Amino acid sequence: MPKENKRRNKGYFVNGVQGNVLYPSDLHIINISIDGAAIETKKRLELNKEYSFKVKYKDSFLHLKGLVVWSILSQTEKRDSGEIIPVYKTGIRFTNILNERANMLLKFIEENRIKTYEKRFGGIRVKIASSEDVKIDLPCKYEVKKISLSGMLIETESPFEINVKHEMEFLVNDHTVNIIGKVSNCIKIVSEDVDKYEIGIEFIEMSDKDKEILKSFIDALEEE
Repeated sequence: MPKENKRRNKGYFVNGVQGNVLYPSDLHIINISIDGAAIETKKRLELNKEYSFKVKYKDSFLHLKGLVVWSILSQTEKRDSGEIIPVYKTGIRFTNILNERANMLLKFIEENRIKTYEKRFGGIRVKIASSEDVKIDLPCKYEVKKISLSGMLIETESPFEINVKHEMEFLVNDHTVNIIGKVSNCIKIVSEDVDKYEIGIEFIEMSDKDKEILKSFIDALEEE
């Protein structure tokens, strides 16, 4: 747990609280419409799971949510090192398209589309010239060891860079709490099996709703 957070808020040891760090990753768009897209990624996406997408349009970002409706292994790629990399083709249905997002997505599609298009049930999907301005947040799992209102200590199998901010989420009381967290420290724990890392996270941003959910969770810990 970050040292400054220890002074500000009391931390509590917890068991069974899991979370994800959301890492932006590249993808290739096969086709896209206002309702959804077919994409290719190097990592398999879980069926019926919702993922976050960022679309860079001019000087701003369009944040989309999309549900995986189908996913298949479409091909493999061989790197110069000889390593075989799987490529997965996945169908995404956008779940948070409102007026403002819809208008921005339509402008992005219109300005990047190429002439070819494909008919799909419920509409037409178009191909775009480049996918370099579109990213998907892929989760990296962690376990919460200790938590307070202002930070937490987590354990992962991957090291984090100090002072870097990440979009993170964790589940408490059947609610997903979303935060922006800054890495304050990272300590390697050597093991005979798998090396792990204890990482201190300072909460930088959190919605009022998520603060209330976290406070209720911590209040219950105090009563135990």
